[in-house]
Amino acid sequence: MKVSMTILSKIWNLIDNYYYIPIGLYCLYKAVKIALHSNAGADYKAYMFILAFAALTAYSDLRKDVKWIPFLVLTVPFMLFVSYACVHGYSFWGKILSWQISKKIVVDLNPIFQQIPFNDGSIFRIYKPETLTWILRMIYNNGFVIPLLIPLYRAVICKDFKKAIRYALSGHLLQIFLISPFYLTFHLQEVWYVLGQPDGLARHLGPQAAAGVTLNCFPSMHTSIAFAMFLVVMREKNKLFKYVWGLFCLSVIFSTLYLEIHWVLDVIGGLILAYVTVKLVDIILDKGKAIISRPLNNIYYKNKVTSSTVIKNYYLDTL
Repeated sequence: MKVSMTILSKIWNLIDNYYYIPIGLYCLYKAVKIALHSNAGADYKAYMFILAFAALTAYSDLRKDVKWIPFLVLTVPFMLFVSYACVHGYSFWGKILSWQISKKIVVDLNPIFQQIPFNDGSIFRIYKPETLTWILRMIYNNGFVIPLLIPLYRAVICKDFKKAIRYALSGHLLQIFLISPFYLTFHLQEVWYVLGQPDGLARHLGPQAAAGVTLNCFPSMHTSIAFAMFLVVMREKNKLFKYVWGLFCLSVIFSTLYLEIHWVLDVIGGLILAYVTVKLVDIILDKGKAIISRPLNNIYYKNKVTSSTVIKNYYLDTL
């Protein structure tokens, strides 16, 4: 009986230490299968390979001090919420835009931003080969969600619920509330629309559709989300994932300028918003951890040594 328990313990330890490998290999298998036998777009195929890459680079960021059952109790509802937001988030955002369009313009920044030298970001479009344009269109079209989803999924694979919450709050959850007053106060449209240039994303929009789609430029939320994810992902231990994903996040910011979507001041505003958001999230999570430290130590973490435990062990040793 003791031998069988030892074997089971070793098997469980093996699973606990290397469970991320079968997850990554399964994602890789799905990615290859989709790439070879599916008519899915190039962006979705790339997404599946990136997901496999995120899982297979998880080892150095695994949380081995967290109990599985409390982690799953917290994570499953959270991921259901994330899945719901992925499906219905755009329609919800569309309703906000429709409501905003119906309101009276408070401050029209179009003529002001148009007159500021170098604000149109033309310096970022000196070299525009077709291949680079195609790549950056794909990056921009996925740059509102993917910079958040990949590290968030990776945090879950690493069994790090706090990190997943940090990504979610630093990305959309907190930024939507912080950025909405700007969008309700300032009217600013995309560079190409204001300057009368062809649409950098080649969306073939009619006049009415273009007037609505090109709203909400200041500050750039593509930039704020991507840069917030860059700031948080720089805290990851795995250097390969950290630098690859950090580069992707920065490429999202570059794409907004290259494709004549955002003005330079939009991007600067987005960078500031991202920094402020990440710092606010740090404060929120630090305060929250201090409030619930005792239940965390007793329920969530395994073998967590507290000061009372140290004192208790000291007196037991002296008896």
